[in-house]
Amino acid sequence: MFAVVRHTYQLDIPDPKNVFSTKSSAKWVHLVWVFDNEMDALSFAISLLDDPLITANEWLLESAIHQLEENRFYQVGRESVAIAEVQESPVIVYEDELTEDIEDEQKSIH
Repeated sequence: MFAVVRHTYQLDIPDPKNVFSTKSSAKWVHLVWVFDNEMDALSFAISLLDDPLITANEWLLESAIHQLEENRFYQVGRESVAIAEVQESPVIVYEDELTEDIEDEQKSIH
């Protein structure tokens, strides 16, 4: 499985016609989409190359697509798109669980 990861700055402009509005806000968002195969992930990642700085110039768009194809990563400014191979999650043992397991084991021994 493959994942497409996007780090982007999301703007919220509730009143775009009011240039004096102070209600606008923005925040970083980190989004992930999972695909069964690499080709689907690559196709979707290419569709995320929607920054006006990229799409306005054919050479930049071709370069961005090439970087995604070759390096599985593209960044413009602080925004980025990456393609990653999904790995199995490790088992995480929290200290409380570990203590309970040890206490249970000690009870069963005695």
